[in-house]
Amino acid sequence: MIPRQSFTRPFVLSLLIVSVTSSKLLHLLQHASSLPGIQFALYFPTFFIIETLLCITAWGLLFKTTGVTAHLGTAVTVAITSLSFILASSQICFYFVTGSEIPWDGVTTVGSEPEGRKLMLSGLTSFLGAAGALLVISWLLKYWMCILIDNWMSALLGAHTGKEGDIITGPQRKPMATRFTQISTLCIAIVIGILRLTRPQVPYNHMSETIPFSFFQALGSRPAEFHQTGDQSFPLAGLTDESYWESPHDHFKGWAPGKAGPNATDNRPAWASGNLPPGFERWSERKSDSDQGGVGTVDGNGTQKHSYSPVNDPLRITNLDREMLEPVAQALKDHKVPITHVVVVLMESARKDIFPFKAGSHLHEQILSTYDTQDPEVLREINAKLSHLSPNAEKLTGVTSGLSTTDNNSSPSNDGWKSLTEPGMGGINFNGIITGSSVSLKSEIMNYCGAGPLPVNSMDEVKSQNYQPCIMQVFELFNQLKENSTQDTVSHEPGNGFEHIHDRNWSSVFLQSITGQFDEQYKLNKKMGFHESIYREDISKHSAKYYHKNMKEINYFGQVYRYPEYEIYPYLRDVVNNTIEKNERLFLSHLTSTTHHPWGMPTTYQQEEYFAGDDIMATHRDMNKYLNTVRFVDGWLGDIMKVFDEAGIANETLVVFVGDHGQAFAEDAPASGTYENGHISNFRIPLVFRHPLLPALQITANATSMSVVPTILDLLVNSGSLNEMDSDVALDLMNEYQGQSLVRPYQATHNGRQAWNFGIINPGGTMLSIGSAAVPYRLILPLTEDFEYTFSNLDTDPDESSPLRGWSLEGLISRVQSKHGDKAGKWLADAEKVGKWWIEEQKILWNYQ
Repeated sequence: MIPRQSFTRPFVLSLLIVSVTSSKLLHLLQHASSLPGIQFALYFPTFFIIETLLCITAWGLLFKTTGVTAHLGTAVTVAITSLSFILASSQICFYFVTGSEIPWDGVTTVGSEPEGRKLMLSGLTSFLGAAGALLVISWLLKYWMCILIDNWMSALLGAHTGKEGDIITGPQRKPMATRFTQISTLCIAIVIGILRLTRPQVPYNHMSETIPFSFFQALGSRPAEFHQTGDQSFPLAGLTDESYWESPHDHFKGWAPGKAGPNATDNRPAWASGNLPPGFERWSERKSDSDQGGVGTVDGNGTQKHSYSPVNDPLRITNLDREMLEPVAQALKDHKVPITHVVVVLMESARKDIFPFKAGSHLHEQILSTYDTQDPEVLREINAKLSHLSPNAEKLTGVTSGLSTTDNNSSPSNDGWKSLTEPGMGGINFNGIITGSSVSLKSEIMNYCGAGPLPVNSMDEVKSQNYQPCIMQVFELFNQLKENSTQDTVSHEPGNGFEHIHDRNWSSVFLQSITGQFDEQYKLNKKMGFHESIYREDISKHSAKYYHKNMKEINYFGQVYRYPEYEIYPYLRDVVNNTIEKNERLFLSHLTSTTHHPWGMPTTYQQEEYFAGDDIMATHRDMNKYLNTVRFVDGWLGDIMKVFDEAGIANETLVVFVGDHGQAFAEDAPASGTYENGHISNFRIPLVFRHPLLPALQITANATSMSVVPTILDLLVNSGSLNEMDSDVALDLMNEYQGQSLVRPYQATHNGRQAWNFGIINPGGTMLSIGSAAVPYRLILPLTEDFEYTFSNLDTDPDESSPLRGWSLEGLISRVQSKHGDKAGKWLADAEKVGKWWIEEQKILWNYQ
């Protein structure tokens, strides 16, 4: 019964029903395709049990209470309705922006940081749109919802409706109709109850989650993390049998997983004496008496600590015993490739298929399909426009776009970068590289430190000790060794022509035009060993050297702002020139930013429309914006290279271009972005080792960016760019890293073992990407019950357009065997075991509590 005077309470009830129902329907929509249609239909009524009880309770509190109880009940209902309305609007907003499901535990984590709260505000427009739609629908249905529940409950309770003065009156019920309603409701409730008790827990419990209860649960708990049960022994024990053990020789430490052996400090190399710089703690800490595996130490406070040991790593495969690739070896012969400086350009959201953009790619075909024409002239014009997307990437990689029949479209503009590299030279472009993390800062750790990241939903790496020395710390060790050396103790080497650079000290500098505050990046960079870092906060100060009044910030993500990359240009130039003036060696790193969501650009930059059709803004808006930022950043990379050319150091500088992760769009996958999205487009990244005196090579290696550090050290040693003492240290350290050198033949397998590749999926602790250099298979391993297992074969489905999914591993293995054979099924079973082992092993190595 609805009193004539009341309009508020019917609307509150209607808003609650619309909010929780729309939220649940959207929740189910995102999982419906993962279940057989018959099972989904059978258990469908069980998904709405909590919503039904919640709405009945709200109806009773609003319309069946009197006095003080009525006021209290109304207040409680309004509070629950308001929260449900806000959460449902947020959920709908998040889905339309990203195509994925909002993780309430992740929201509470992000919302705990100031920069995170700014990020959450980035979807304000979409949120208001969703909220407005829910309000309108609720207002239109407010009386109908009340009639439905009132008539039903009145029949169940044997009550009568239709009192005089009601604005809405239900029909007078006959005893027979009332009895039928009661019996049918009871029968339905019994059937639903039986289905609820007999249905599998996974994934149905997750699918039955209801706002606002799922939100309260997230508030009261930490984000769910996988925890291995039992011991932490390697699951494929047969591959670590003693018959496979290898003895140490030269700088190779040996390989004997499980063998009780000496700790790193017991076989301390000659260089590991005195007070070592940060990053080398495992060589300076004393061994734990209780340690049996050779990987444990005790620090000065008596705390048990674990550290990495290549001898005990059952996954480690080295290729340092293989000869260097012949073209590289020839170039390095007789010390013809000086490497005085090393630069790492970490490219934000850089996709391999757009570095450079190529004709015939999946994205190229999608763009052409929007024009719906086969007219050669039209296609020529489209390709001419696309050929300007990445001309500098073409020069850096040595790969032509194939978009033009002439070289004119790829030629630089008058003020662009003109590569002076001789034909057939320029460096190595690697294909098949995937990132080890779709979280930028976790990716930094892999690129700078050659270490796997911590598989948790936060940057706890900032609080933990790196288990591998970062490249900046290695260079600091070189500095320290020089300081500790005297003329009497230095071993004089035969001259190789590079003596003028050997004794210079290294400096390490990091540059970016975005904030260093997010996820405490400024702390991470300092901990990894950068001597100096320059962020948005530094260049925005009025006292900054190159501050000027017309510096315009651009939205980076949320309400976090950044400056365009070119505001960093004069600081970059100064760093290079100061290094030359001080006669030092430079390790420089820079993180680009424009290709990050939401792809904001300077207002003066001319943007293009690459897709055709009136619906470009609705269907391809984000991808079109991204492509414009790709073109912008490509020009910026040319500007970076011009700095080295103008400073006269291009021929003695190794520049590494590497993506932090990729970027999925609606054109690639059902869900956009990197958050809880394991699609392959988020993981394929470019990797180029650029040096004008290295041969231009195209190398395929199904590896991760953990190989960047050992490859840099390999090139420094074999180019003769280090003195004898530093070379000896570098050779020793190269055998400590997990990654292989990419300038040697990549070892995909060894004695039955395969080179596994692991990738952290944003935010870090909910899903894991598992691949192998030995096979084209890929597994997305769920670390909580909220996600499915996903298997793909990149040979037959390179763009992962039709992966196999399943809520149980056993069911997925059966489907994989049917479609891809027993070999694929066995690999899938092994990958799941190894992946779970790796997760716990990483936590042990990081001493994560």
